[in-house]
Amino acid sequence: MSNDERPRATIRLRPAPGARQPAPPAREAPRLPAARPEAVLTRSAPHARVTGRGVLQVNLNRPPGTGADLDLGCMAAFTDGSCAAVQPLGNSFGSLSGWPYMELDQDDRTGESADGETVRVDLARRELFRRLLFHVYVYSGAVDFRSLGATATVTAPSGGFRIPLDDSPEGATGCAVALATPVEGGLTVSREVRWFTGTPRRSVQEQMDGAYGFGLTWVRTRKD
Repeated sequence: MSNDERPRATIRLRPAPGARQPAPPAREAPRLPAARPEAVLTRSAPHARVTGRGVLQVNLNRPPGTGADLDLGCMAAFTDGSCAAVQPLGNSFGSLSGWPYMELDQDDRTGESADGETVRVDLARRELFRRLLFHVYVYSGAVDFRSLGATATVTAPSGGFRIPLDDSPEGATGCAVALATPVEGGLTVSREVRWFTGTPRRSVQEQMDGAYGFGLTWVRTRKD
């Protein structure tokens, strides 16, 4: 169990009563560049489109030896009004073969795993999603993201790209990395890299949820 006293949060999968639901995605895909291997989403070029019916993968990796436990997660809003989330905290790993059609593969607590952590989303079910928010937070071992060298890598049947998490302000313990929205023929993936700092009253997950309007109910917990 971590001795770090920063607030943590896991989720209950039902939306809170009266929670604001995100608007439906546009029917027509914007004219965006297709994802390419080794492409990088930047502030000046923050969007890409992925296509195909395989699996969308978002991977979190960082150099070993940082001593930090970073967690990758994803919040999802569905067209039927429901919401769900996957993240290591609370052992909410999801399922790729059944609802919520997204799955986190493991909890890499040390950064020693060459594979890092990966959230996979079934693109064959993309019409069920309104949007997906991929996010990262510091669970323990670091005061913020500075000098951790973390990178999110997005891959899909049509290609892939990277989103470096290298501009963290002091004290930021959470990052909304990318927002994926279904469009005709695929998904639009937008670089967010929006930073959050947890407080005793509101965890970074609660703050990100509030900023993006998913409406999940969060409860406090810790890892074993």
